[in-house]
Amino acid sequence: MAGGTRCAAIVGPYLGGKTTLLESLLFTAGALDRKGSVKDGNTVGDSSAEARARQMSTEISAGAMTYLGENWTILDCPGPIELMQEYLNALNVADIGVFVVEPAIERATTLSPVFKALEARRTPHMIFINKVDTLTAPVPEIVAAMREVSANPLLLREYLITEGESVIGYIDLISRRAYAYVDNAESTEIGFPEDLADEVEIARGDMLEILADFDDTILEKLLEDELPDVEEIYARAAEAMRNGQLVPVYFGSAEKTTASAAC
Repeated sequence: MAGGTRCAAIVGPYLGGKTTLLESLLFTAGALDRKGSVKDGNTVGDSSAEARARQMSTEISAGAMTYLGENWTILDCPGPIELMQEYLNALNVADIGVFVVEPAIERATTLSPVFKALEARRTPHMIFINKVDTLTAPVPEIVAAMREVSANPLLLREYLITEGESVIGYIDLISRRAYAYVDNAESTEIGFPEDLADEVEIARGDMLEILADFDDTILEKLLEDELPDVEEIYARAAEAMRNGQLVPVYFGSAEKTTASAAC
């Protein structure tokens, strides 16, 4: 939609944190002076009396913002399965779906209806694994559980940095740049943690192999033990998402307004 307003639909199961993500997006983009909370009942989303009383979305809520020079309308959709017609309506007009999920393996099967709706409409979409500060299972296991219910390959875009039991940042698997999470602010670039170098290269190799399935040039380079350049990888990953060939996966905490700059 060049020159017009773009539309993103925030979808996902109940309790994933969709309304909080909308609030964080608007706040980060400068559309709000103060970030509200679902608990306090002062968010842009869930503004109806029924939604406030239930502390959950009961209809689509909309917010507007400008990001990187583009105008966006963000649609926050209800999560309960009995209200699924709401997010189906939103996907009919959305340019992209932001699929918000909790980092819980046991809830993976609840993602199937949303995946099917996105896939049926061929809506380009990404996954935002929210509440990263509550992570209790290894990332590969969480992503593997989601792959079981997605018809499209999932492309892990980040490798998490931990300190003890806390997630403190991430590494962009394309650029190999490392970032530290900062509460209520943009992530800050930090030095690459060399102790994670081997693990990151394995994860990056897996990512490139998935991309190679959709790009002969990348495949040829990998077969010749040559690494594609960073801009080439970014471009191919973006194109594959737009074409509905794969789904990038990101992490963050909407409650703390911590997420990757790429989001």
